[in-house]
Parts: sequence; structure tokens; C-alpha cells
Amino acid sequence: MKFGSMLVLISCTLMPFYGKASGTQLAGVSAASMSIAAQSSKKAPQQLKVRSVEQAIQLVKRQYQGKVLKAQSSRVNGHPGYRIKLISNEGVVFYVSVDAQTGSIRRN
Repeated sequence: MKFGSMLVLISCTLMPFYGKASGTQLAGVSAASMSIAAQSSKKAPQQLKVRSVEQAIQLVKRQYQGKVLKAQSSRVNGHPGYRIKLISNEGVVFYVSVDAQTGSIRRN
């Protein structure tokens, strides 16, 4: 629950116990909750296209043949992402990076 919504909820809950609130008090709470909501929406992180290491492994397996040896989360191009270590059918070990934000896959 967002902070502004909590203020409105608390005001409405406490109003019967402390008497009626004036219109200016309610308007102040509404304005405060709106400004807090506007600030929190600016800080909201972008949605990730790849949300788990399992999903990253599935994407890599569709594009590259081989066996996954290791998978871990890491930073890819400054974004959250995953680094997958594979061994090809020919025995060559290689790494693939998955950018979680964009969904792009790159062999290293």
C-alpha cells in the first residue's frame, strides 16, 4: 500500500473517533497523497523482459545448442541480467549474456 493511500485510510478510519474533519484537512490529505503518488511513479523501475534465471536459460537454449553448465545473475551493459555458461555438442565451453531489461542475448 502506498504511503498516500495509507494517510487517507488512516484519516477516514480515525474520523469517527475525533469528530468530523474540516474540508481543508481532507483536501490537504488528498493533495499530499497525490504528490507522493506522483513522486513514487517517477522512481518506478522499468519492467524486466527476463524476470528469472530459468527464463534466461530457456531463451538461450532456443538460440544455442548445448548443455547449460552454470547460470547466475550479473550486470549486462549496465542493466540487470544473467550470464549462462554452456558446453556445445562439440565440447567447446562458451558464455552467453542475457540483458534482463531488453531481452537481448549475446555470445561472449
